[in-house]
Amino acid sequence: METRELPIVAGHLALDFANTVDDPGGKARHDHLGTGPELVRWAERVGLRTTGAPEILARAHELRDVLNAVFGAAARDEPVPWETFRPFAVEALAHAELSPEHTLTWPDEPMSLLWQVAHAAGELLTGPDVHRLKQCDGCPWVFLDHSKNGSRRWCAMDDCGKHAKIQRYVAKRAARRRAT
Repeated sequence: METRELPIVAGHLALDFANTVDDPGGKARHDHLGTGPELVRWAERVGLRTTGAPEILARAHELRDVLNAVFGAAARDEPVPWETFRPFAVEALAHAELSPEHTLTWPDEPMSLLWQVAHAAGELLTGPDVHRLKQCDGCPWVFLDHSKNGSRRWCAMDDCGKHAKIQRYVAKRAARRRAT
């Protein structure tokens, strides 16, 4: 089976990192960060530089699992398992440097990629946009709902949204056939 290009649809660096497994619990499971080169490709797509990705792959998977648990809980308005995320946030800040422009930067080393993702996650979880965090109605991915009325339901209309609408159409059609 050919794998699809990973869509970048969440609207936030840390959420896009968390959303790197297709069909996590199903038969079509595919890890878009399954190898070091895939991690490098993802980093390049989102505008981050990385070196030594194979060295940090296991730690990247740990961070992704933690972020999925934390963001999923936040999206469902459940208590966030902060204690599982805290070590990543602390490590990111411990290695951060303040630039002359008053932004945080990280040294050019393999873990820098994960520190940037962890820092972005911490800022999201403690910032005003945390209330815009939602989990897709069609898959376990998380995203920021920036719609005017806060009614976005899917990670991507072209993917889960289209699938849901097709299912609804087929169900209505089947119901009409049974009624006649």
